[in-house]
Amino acid sequence: MLSYKTFLIVLFGLATCCHCSTLTSSPTPLPSRRLVEDRSISEADAEKIGVAGGECFPSKTECPFSTTCILATYEEGGTEYTRHLCVHKGLFPLNGSDAATVFLLLISVALAAGGGIGGGGLLVPIYRLVCGFPITQATALSLATISGGSIANLYTYTQRYHPNSDLKRPLIDYETSLLFCPALLAGTMFGSMFSVMFPAWLIVVLLVILLGYSGKRTVNKGIQRWKLSSQSDWVAREKKEAEVELSERNSLSRMSIDSEASPLHLSLDEDDEMDPPALTLPSIALSMEQSVRLDTIRAQEGSLIQARNWGWTAVLWVVVFIFALLRGGKGGTSLIPGLTCEKPLYWGLFAINLFVLLTATAVLRSQTLSRAEEKTALGHKPLEGDLHWDRRTTALYPALCVFAGVAAGLLGIGGGMVIGPLLVELGCLPQPIAATSAYVVFITATSGLAQVYIMGLVPGDYAIVFSCCGVLATFLGQSVVDYVVKKYKKDAIVVLVIGFIMMVALVLMTYDGVMQIIYATSFGFTRLC
Repeated sequence: MLSYKTFLIVLFGLATCCHCSTLTSSPTPLPSRRLVEDRSISEADAEKIGVAGGECFPSKTECPFSTTCILATYEEGGTEYTRHLCVHKGLFPLNGSDAATVFLLLISVALAAGGGIGGGGLLVPIYRLVCGFPITQATALSLATISGGSIANLYTYTQRYHPNSDLKRPLIDYETSLLFCPALLAGTMFGSMFSVMFPAWLIVVLLVILLGYSGKRTVNKGIQRWKLSSQSDWVAREKKEAEVELSERNSLSRMSIDSEASPLHLSLDEDDEMDPPALTLPSIALSMEQSVRLDTIRAQEGSLIQARNWGWTAVLWVVVFIFALLRGGKGGTSLIPGLTCEKPLYWGLFAINLFVLLTATAVLRSQTLSRAEEKTALGHKPLEGDLHWDRRTTALYPALCVFAGVAAGLLGIGGGMVIGPLLVELGCLPQPIAATSAYVVFITATSGLAQVYIMGLVPGDYAIVFSCCGVLATFLGQSVVDYVVKKYKKDAIVVLVIGFIMMVALVLMTYDGVMQIIYATSFGFTRLC
């Protein structure tokens, strides 16, 4: 029988698929109204070789594979226009690029799932270079695929406990993910603006520097943990062999002594053997009231049902979704007619959105700090891989997330690809890193998908297939990584997977960026508006 939590997750997945099924793969016809202007490019100005989503002239421009030059209708500032564009085909009939895309999708998402990251750094270049989608549709399809995978991640990770059995608690570090997420989203707002203003060549240079550096450090961290675990295994084996040998010697010695021992001595020896084992957690002298309070806190944090944290997640999701629709973005226009970045209202919404996110960060920081100070006063000691929260770290770590968000928005990489390496640097354990990163990806990816769905930017038939592939590939990737980690007892594999994905994403996104530079018409900074 399905549990209540499982039922909600399955229901959410079905709702996502149902939403996607109403979308179309070509520009959605708008309600009938007077066409003000045909903005199609002239034959003289049209290029002979077109680009996906770019302008074309039917008798002159040769559109890329899987696209056709058609007259598309779109809306801008509340007014309807027409323009000849190289528009991607529907899912059927399938062609070779579709099959290659699905194959690469399954591999990419399965690998990314092992590290708890969405894989947008792999999917967007694949959808652009292999399947031939323009950047707006490639990004939207990436969100659909990652959202499907994030539902699978959510189903799996919300049912697991932390690998450190000294203290029972969920595998997902909700406290960390919720504290980091608003700051990450605030940084993404600035990064998205910079991505419009910066030239393609500069973005490629920054991509190589930032993603290459963080990917290299992540791989090195994984290698170090691998070697450390190998040394620990060797030490553990040597210690076990020594204990066995010592036990055998003591047994022989005890046999010879027991034969001459008096009943009194035997009674004392038996009493000694009945002494209770040493406690695994530090023994702390606490009053009964303090002990009860600490046990209560640990029981709340140890439950898989985290109603408070899920409530905060819902609030963050709604805030991001509403402001994204009001301000526009992801290739779509605002729901407010005529709103552009030249209008004061746009920047007013920007400031309010930023204020809400930073306020949420401040509130969550206060709660995290208060809870950490209370637990410390009650005698709680952080275990291996736990983040130590104090006044400095509760301010420093979210500040680092702001800069990570700027990089994510500027370079077009997902939240998981910046949160994962950050948690690795902070010394968290690999399995909680994957689960916590996956939870952040769930928030950012599903809110982004809802936004592009409302704006009509998702090719519906492709989105359904790709999101289902994302679910299957995520379960496959999790199963394989879990099997390998358990068999070889090497959780460093999770960190190495994250580093490997970052390196592959670096190559693909760099190549995609170079292609954009080749077709670029300007190499300088551009105005935001």
